[in-house]
Amino acid sequence: MSDTTKKRIITVTAIVLVGYAFISIWGMFGDDMQDALGTRTFMDKDSGELFQVEVKEGVKFFPAKNPSTGEMTLYPTEVCYKNECKDAGGTPVIMNQLVGKSGPTFCPKCGALVSPR
Repeated sequence: MSDTTKKRIITVTAIVLVGYAFISIWGMFGDDMQDALGTRTFMDKDSGELFQVEVKEGVKFFPAKNPSTGEMTLYPTEVCYKNECKDAGGTPVIMNQLVGKSGPTFCPKCGALVSPR
């Protein structure tokens, strides 16, 4: 096999591998974006009351308007499934960075560190 043929085979293989990696990574992030769209659980940062909010592509979705008060106090939640929260089906938590607080977010029920999805 000539050097030119070897180079072509290596080039084609590299292009195929890069394309496969790109499609695989795109698929992972595409699923996350799709999960973020649709109905999500939001919590009122003041009262702790939970609401289902429709999240649409291309629209800033938080803070959202609380239908009870008319105030922009609803934020998306992450769910803590650690310690006793796991047995209770999870505890919804608003991440600190979403409401402008610094530092890590801890579950108010069990005290575990909560990480974003």
